[in-house]
Amino acid sequence: MLSKPISAKNPERVDHPEKHSTAGDVEDWFSSTVLNQFDLTGVTVDFFVDWSNNTLSNELWVKRVVFEEILESTSNEVIQELIYSCDSEQFVKDLANLAKLTNSSLKYKLFRESTNWETLKENSEPILSVDINDVGKVVNVERVKLETLKEQIRMLSGGPAWVGKKGLTYSTTKLEYVLSMTDSAWPGDVDFILLNNEKKPIAILEFKKHTLSSKIEAHKFEKYYYEKFSDRKKYNRLAILRDYLKVPLLVLYYPTRKELDYIIIEEVIGRFNKLKAGKEVRLALPVNEVGKRNLIREITKMLK
Repeated sequence: MLSKPISAKNPERVDHPEKHSTAGDVEDWFSSTVLNQFDLTGVTVDFFVDWSNNTLSNELWVKRVVFEEILESTSNEVIQELIYSCDSEQFVKDLANLAKLTNSSLKYKLFRESTNWETLKENSEPILSVDINDVGKVVNVERVKLETLKEQIRMLSGGPAWVGKKGLTYSTTKLEYVLSMTDSAWPGDVDFILLNNEKKPIAILEFKKHTLSSKIEAHKFEKYYYEKFSDRKKYNRLAILRDYLKVPLLVLYYPTRKELDYIIIEEVIGRFNKLKAGKEVRLALPVNEVGKRNLIREITKMLK
C-alpha cells in the first residue's frame, strides 16, 4: 500500500502545519468534486530546474510512502496497481501527459518513511524508482541506493542543490529533511497545475500560507522576493515552469488564524529574476461549497 506524504515539522515529525479552523486546508478547495463542475482537473508534481543555465530539466518526480516493510513483488503490474490505488489511473495519465508536454520523463520514487537514512548500509537500496510512459503505464521498476538518488538530484539540478545548513523546518517526508542538509536537496514542487477539459495546463497555482495576525496585504510575494534568497529562488523556478508552459502563475494567499476571513489571489508577472505583482482579487474565505465554487469561478475569470 502507498500513501501520499504529509507535511510535518522536523526533526521529530509529530507536529503538523496550522490550518484554518473553519476553512480547513487549501487543497480541500480544489477537490475533484468542485473542479469537475467547471470541467477542470489538476495535478501536483516535483520538478527540477537546471540552475547552471536556468532551464527546466527533463524529469518530473512523484514521491509516495510505502507502508509494507517488504514488497513481495516489484513487477510492473503490481507497482502500477499500487500507484493507481493511491493516486487514481486518471491522475497518473494526467501527469504522464504533462511530462509529454514538458518533454520530460515521469518517475515515481517509493520509499518507507520509517527508513533510518543516516545509518544505511553501503549496499542498501531503499528506494524504488518507477518509470511511467507517456500513457501512464509502469514500464520499469528498479531499486536505487540513496547515493545514486543524490547523484541524480545534483545532475538534474545542474550541480549541488543546497537549502541551508539547518535544513527544512517542514517537509512531507523524513527523506526530504535529511537531503535538505546535504548538497542534494529534493526538488521543489508545484502546488497545483490547473488543467482544462483537454488536459492542457491553463494556470500554475502557488499556495502561500499566512500564519500571522496582521493583514495578508503586508506579506505578499513581492516583499519577500527581494528580501529573501529562498523566496526569490522559489518564485524564479516557478517562473521558469510558467514560461515553458506559457500559462499564468497565480499566488493564492490564505490565512490560518480565525480572525482573518479572506484570501487574495495575485498574478506574478515579469521576466525571470525580475518578477513583480500583477492583477489581484480579494475573496471571502471559502468555508463551504458555495465559496469553493466562487473561488474556482474567480480564478477562471482571471485567466481570460
